[in-house]
Amino acid sequence: MAMGDPLPNLPGLTEFDNLDTTDLLARLIYAEASTQSKTGKAGVAWVVSNRVDKNLSEFGGNTYKGVILKTNAFEGMTSSNARQPNTSSTAWSDSVEQALASSRLSNPIGTCLWFVTNTYFASKVIKSGTTEYWNFGAGNKKIVEKKVLGDHTFYRVEGY
Repeated sequence: MAMGDPLPNLPGLTEFDNLDTTDLLARLIYAEASTQSKTGKAGVAWVVSNRVDKNLSEFGGNTYKGVILKTNAFEGMTSSNARQPNTSSTAWSDSVEQALASSRLSNPIGTCLWFVTNTYFASKVIKSGTTEYWNFGAGNKKIVEKKVLGDHTFYRVEGY
């Protein structure tokens, strides 16, 4: 199977099980950031790398595959963009380039571990004065690092 070949929609993301790390990462970058600049695409790759470095079960452990395929971790992996990328597009070529070179590229997001669209961030962030908080469903967590790239906000909360 070639990188980017179409995949069926199977339960639990099992259609991705036999793909190598580069193909998985390229599909994630494409699905989450196809309209973003190369820097925005690099941000997505670095979120995965940062999560791998954390080696926490809540992020999927210490492998790219574990992190990328962690249930509910990346909405883009459930999309047709991940399963059937337009492999003739510039966005796909840029995504593959980022996936191949991710460990050699500069990190534009520091130690951020999450990202959402700017619109979603603005609708969900909780502000108290100049301090921002995010609620993952178990109470507010203070945002201690944030970087906006294109139309995505990358962030990390206290305790991570």
